[in-house]
Amino acid sequence: MTGLLQGSCFVRLLQAIGAWLHRVAGGSAIFGAIGRCWRASKTRAFFVRRLGAPDAYVESSNAARLCTRVNTRLSGWSAPRRWWEASLLCRIWRGLCRALSKSRIIGWAFSDGMQGLILTILGCYVCIDWLLRDVLQIALLASVWDELLILFCLFWVVWQRTGRRTPLAIGANPLDLPVAVFFVVGLVLMSIVAPYPAIQLSGYRATVQYILWFFLITRLVQSDRDFMRVYITLCAVAFVLALHGIYQYIIGVPMPSNWVATAETAVRTRVYSIFGSPNIMGDFMVLFVPMTVALAYHTKRPAAQACAWLAAIVMCVACLFTMSRGAWAAMAAAIVVFILLVDRKLFWLLLAAACVLVLVPFVRTRIGFLFTDDFVAANTNGGRAGRWENGLAHLESVDPVTGFGLGMFGGAVAMQNQVLDGVDYFYMDNYYLKILVEMGWLGLASFILMMLGMIAAALRSLYRTAKYRRTEEKPMYPLCAGMFAGLVGVLVHCSGENIFEEPYMMVYFWLIAGLLIWAGFLRKKQAVR
Repeated sequence: MTGLLQGSCFVRLLQAIGAWLHRVAGGSAIFGAIGRCWRASKTRAFFVRRLGAPDAYVESSNAARLCTRVNTRLSGWSAPRRWWEASLLCRIWRGLCRALSKSRIIGWAFSDGMQGLILTILGCYVCIDWLLRDVLQIALLASVWDELLILFCLFWVVWQRTGRRTPLAIGANPLDLPVAVFFVVGLVLMSIVAPYPAIQLSGYRATVQYILWFFLITRLVQSDRDFMRVYITLCAVAFVLALHGIYQYIIGVPMPSNWVATAETAVRTRVYSIFGSPNIMGDFMVLFVPMTVALAYHTKRPAAQACAWLAAIVMCVACLFTMSRGAWAAMAAAIVVFILLVDRKLFWLLLAAACVLVLVPFVRTRIGFLFTDDFVAANTNGGRAGRWENGLAHLESVDPVTGFGLGMFGGAVAMQNQVLDGVDYFYMDNYYLKILVEMGWLGLASFILMMLGMIAAALRSLYRTAKYRRTEEKPMYPLCAGMFAGLVGVLVHCSGENIFEEPYMMVYFWLIAGLLIWAGFLRKKQAVR
């Protein structure tokens, strides 16, 4: 696929122009001096030292020592495992796994017993949630199944560490502390700003519960096989949902009239697949397009590379059909980050695609509407700008340091519990502002600290995996770069949408963050099963 695209006349022309610019810049005394100054600068040396620094402070922390003691105790606690392995139920389960593992459809999920089944379920999280809530409509199970899954995964993490001759690695990493700080700050704010304690508890749960998957996935994954199981399942689910979105566009699925302005005549529909929102579907594609392209750089098989490229193109088309301008901007950011990290030759492919897209009528309509008086009026009166201004006004009416109260304004919990008279409830359409209004400057600072900690730890993971990219048969670096690019795209889109108000988006975000941290910090320490 890459060779076909690069062989076109248009792309060759762009490459020739780029090569000429590169030669001009490379031969310039100014650019040469800048490059030499950067390579010799203390700033570059500082970043290199930080990216490659050992984690002595993590491994010597009190939390790490506590985890080590607990793991050692659990490894010597072999009685429960012996009882289980001698039971009839265990023999039935193993026989069932052996039988199901031969199936071409579901065999992948049962090939490693319960471990494989759990990781496959995590990859299919959004499909299971949709099945329970929208198809089967089992209200009780749909409302508690994710909490039950968290509890079972916590049990499985403990169970994995019982009765082992060699204790498993503790799983401590540099991101544990920033995440824990956000949890604690949220708990404090929930306690001191609690006009309606039940609502504050629901708001706190909605804000932090699904971040728990970061702690769980970094302890669940034990080997490259586990890592790839989750990774490939995620990409496969995204590909199937992208196909469904394209099908919706072909048949012209109905949509509410307020999804487009009357001036956008070229837009006949916006696709949303099983998500119910084109913005969320677009962001879902943003998260997984770089990861899918990364598979083409991970494998050496031409057929697998072609499949990865084809799947990524299908996802890009599905994102295009969502007509979500925020998702388009986030996709562009994610692709640029991936290009800078993995293959800068793809820049010309991106430029060629952008030149083609501006010729598409609905793209011109959606983007051109941003520069009209109608958009300014709509944005100010009930649009994002008006909502942000209204939300900040609510923040100023209380203590800006501690905020309006968790679950009180700007998110799903507030929309479900409209308890204040005279307040016009709505989604903030900016997750950072939603955090600011509900948790104040203190909560926003802790949230930003957590996200900066995630970015810093992710960059260190990229630096560590990059050291082995030329010696590994299947390097992890492209996969890590794909995950990081997708996470960056989601963070960009959060500035224009409440992305994390959807539980499965937060689950996938922190699952991928956990996989990225595992690859950089825990992979060499884990015992391969």
